[in-house]
Amino acid sequence: MNRLLKSGVFAACFAALALPVAAEETDVTLQAVAGSIGGVPMMIIEGEGLDEKYGFKGQFEYLSSDGLFQNFLIGNSDVSMDNDMLGVAIARAEGFDVSAVYPVGNLYLGIVVPGSSDAQTPEDLRGMRVGHFGADSGTTSFIRLIVQEMYGFDVLEEYEMSQVGPAALVQLLAQGEVDAIFNFESFVSEAMVATDGRYLLQAYADYSKFTGGYAPWITNIVMHNDWMKENPATAYAVRDAYDEAIAMLQDSKYEILRKPYIVEKLGITSDAVLDQIIENGNTYGYFGNDWSDEKRAAAQAFLETLAENGSVIKSVPEGIMVTLEEAIGPRP
Repeated sequence: MNRLLKSGVFAACFAALALPVAAEETDVTLQAVAGSIGGVPMMIIEGEGLDEKYGFKGQFEYLSSDGLFQNFLIGNSDVSMDNDMLGVAIARAEGFDVSAVYPVGNLYLGIVVPGSSDAQTPEDLRGMRVGHFGADSGTTSFIRLIVQEMYGFDVLEEYEMSQVGPAALVQLLAQGEVDAIFNFESFVSEAMVATDGRYLLQAYADYSKFTGGYAPWITNIVMHNDWMKENPATAYAVRDAYDEAIAMLQDSKYEILRKPYIVEKLGITSDAVLDQIIENGNTYGYFGNDWSDEKRAAAQAFLETLAENGSVIKSVPEGIMVTLEEAIGPRP
């Protein structure tokens, strides 16, 4: 800062006041689901110091999926790295001014069966016992709509559904109490290892093939609109840090998942499960950053189809998916 100053004392005082402001990093509270693959980019941002690299100071919280979004909505965090657009639609319908601003997770979820299963398609599970963790969850809602579009039936009507938590579903499948489960990573990989299992439906790969290239995201970066307008440079910095985190994942062929800080936060205690997670990541691609107009329009249409069914949402509010450029203007 070049200014004419009348005295060295004044200059020293001015510098003492000005320098901390120039060097100050914005504190940002970010949250993700504990133990979920969706939280891995945030783990990398934290573990590799990408927050400091991009000029903000992250406070990183890994929370149970129960109440996670509510924690964000009431203002306990600024950025949610691990929430789905369905939840955003519900929140906006209830008056919360939040928006998804970027993709995170491709559909790293699906229907898993044990290796002993004779089932070849979801149709083969009609009348059988299937575990899930809530009809209004993003995982079950998305699988339900995908199966309806691809196979023409409603899983909630045709399957004998059993509801427990995501982790408990792995044990139900391993103990033979259900014939299949709906779940997301890393629980999918745990179930595969426990049962020599396989995907009967891999939501991202199978639905993308069915649609000719599009599948919705299971998780997004979600921000409070007032926060990002008050902190535009930081909002862009969070997006930049995410981009670098997923580049590190892809460049390492997901081997970065072996780093102790990620293994610990995912709660992985088995090398076999970790190997399976990495294999599934390389096979299906857990993350992306295509936030094009075309992809967002397709996601909007997907939500509108869910609303037509009326089981979870009745309408699709405006502003569910926005770009930072639209919401807060060009990068400062």
